[in-house]
Amino acid sequence: MKKIYLFSALVLSVSGAFAQSAIQQEVTGTRVRNINPTAGVADVAVADTLNLAEFGTELWNYGTQTGYVFGTSSQTGMVQGTEVTQRNHGAASGFLVNDPYNVTGAMFIFSGKHDASGSPADLTVNAYSLAPNKALSSATSTAPDAIGPNLSLAEVTLSFDDIDTVGTTIVEFPQSAWVNGDFAIGVDFEGVYTTPTADTVALFASAEGLSDGDYTWTRIGQVVAGQSFSAWALTTGMLDGGLDVYLAIFAIVEESLAGIEEQGFINGVKLTTYPNPAVSSDNVRIDYALAANTKSVVLNIFDMNGKLVSTIEEGTRTSGIHTVNVPAGTLSAGSYIYAITADNNRVAKRMEVIK
Repeated sequence: MKKIYLFSALVLSVSGAFAQSAIQQEVTGTRVRNINPTAGVADVAVADTLNLAEFGTELWNYGTQTGYVFGTSSQTGMVQGTEVTQRNHGAASGFLVNDPYNVTGAMFIFSGKHDASGSPADLTVNAYSLAPNKALSSATSTAPDAIGPNLSLAEVTLSFDDIDTVGTTIVEFPQSAWVNGDFAIGVDFEGVYTTPTADTVALFASAEGLSDGDYTWTRIGQVVAGQSFSAWALTTGMLDGGLDVYLAIFAIVEESLAGIEEQGFINGVKLTTYPNPAVSSDNVRIDYALAANTKSVVLNIFDMNGKLVSTIEEGTRTSGIHTVNVPAGTLSAGSYIYAITADNNRVAKRMEVIK
């Protein structure tokens, strides 16, 4: 079992520095769901979806005695003779990009949802810029000393009732955020603690060891002597031995207006449909390109509720551009997600079908 320093790094002193306590908790990790690469929830997204390829095929839930590592968790104890209440106020994942993007929303895979109060508070989803010295790197840090979420670039409210723990939860920002460098997507559940009875919610994560931990954060909040404050912290820094995981947070970026030839690869794959919107009485054409020879290519089409409506198995394909046609009448008028799985690489986009 790993040890989590639940009261590490946030005890406020007169000088404004932070201090570490010896209070620890055991962290448990339980694999609770597998992702089917051809028809699973991780293929569902709106427009291009970043970080699916790195996530793997398993979903894990990490908990402690007082809640979740990546969700609601609250504990009160004594630190250096002072009573401290510490809570997990949020979690965020970073996205490394080489080209500018319009971030239009995010997709999450949640667990642990429990409405105990009857009137749970909403959550908030943000797209953040990143900057140095915005997060605590370890339990002994006396001030933020690692890269972390900085300015909010876009924000949207996520109703507690709209959180889906069977499939995926998709949110779209009222206005897209233009990013020209690395960024983060975070979910804030601080308001959940305002009700007298504790409502709970958590995020799934990948199996341990898939991430180097530099772009996975928890926002830890504390109440010390009546004063409230919080700070982002690297997940690896808050744990004895680290917890090197990806969170089940996926950034949604805008569909490119360029043709398949001009588009850049995402994890060695690119995907487009033309025209978009398509007409239901015609064949729907989907173009995809592979940067390398691929043993297994599968195209899936989902409705906006995440239901799989069509699967096209392409099998082994060489590098280059390929075209598939969805027979006329397969898709009725509406919005759809079309996703490609090329070996372990995935990209998903949105298409519209009209009469």
